[in-house]
Amino acid sequence: MNNAYSNIMLKALVFIACSLFINISHAKQQLVTIVADDSYPPYSYIEDGQVKGIYVDLISLAAQRLAKDYQVTFVAMPWKRALQEVKLGNAFAIIPPYIHTHKRDYIWPYSAALAYERVVAHCHDSVDIRSHLVGNDDARKTPLNVGINAGYLILNERLSQAQGQGLIRIWENRSTKANVMKLINQRIDCYLNDPLSTKWVLKQLSAQDDSLNFDHIHQTIEVMVQSAHIGYSSDEHGRFKYKKDFVKRFDKALAAVKRENALEKIIAKYVP
Repeated sequence: MNNAYSNIMLKALVFIACSLFINISHAKQQLVTIVADDSYPPYSYIEDGQVKGIYVDLISLAAQRLAKDYQVTFVAMPWKRALQEVKLGNAFAIIPPYIHTHKRDYIWPYSAALAYERVVAHCHDSVDIRSHLVGNDDARKTPLNVGINAGYLILNERLSQAQGQGLIRIWENRSTKANVMKLINQRIDCYLNDPLSTKWVLKQLSAQDDSLNFDHIHQTIEVMVQSAHIGYSSDEHGRFKYKKDFVKRFDKALAAVKRENALEKIIAKYVP
């Protein structure tokens, strides 16, 4: 009886000691929260209430190398709101912005590149976006309606000039899905975004409704090629004391996992 009691007490003490050790270990970790675009598949998006995506997986993998000191989590939200959270100093970092140091001075620094993305125009077959960029007479009479995701800065110089000349009208819509639906329903003439994201949504919509017709939509001009990053809050008020250390160490961890071809393996998982 005494031996049985002693064994129970020993197990209880071991359990308490382990719990204390785990709690102490977790207490040493600095929680790092990154806000993410909630509707930019396959790079970052919400599915079944979880934050998923190529960049989410890549960052999480690199963050494992810092797990002794940092616990990285993600909160997904609409892109414009995510930018606002960084601007207000409420968010430590955001994914996945391109580098726009003059237009977004509240973001600095940027991480090493997560990946390189292309921005292209998807248009209806009847639309010649090139003619609107050179400004022929027909283009001046009937400006093109071009959709982009709200808060995205993806116009190159030619498109910006065309907008200023009234040759194209830019319409900001909530998400990739919202823009693709407007493109299918001919409420916009063209849509600018990464082709992988656009194709992802087209495939998803096709699986949900096989009556949708995409035959009249084609990829046209390449607008730009940009690197995507973690963008850190400029943190003018010094809220994030760990920022300098995390930024430096995360870039090293990211470089290490990319040397192991982690990015290629993750992309293959999302885009077989």
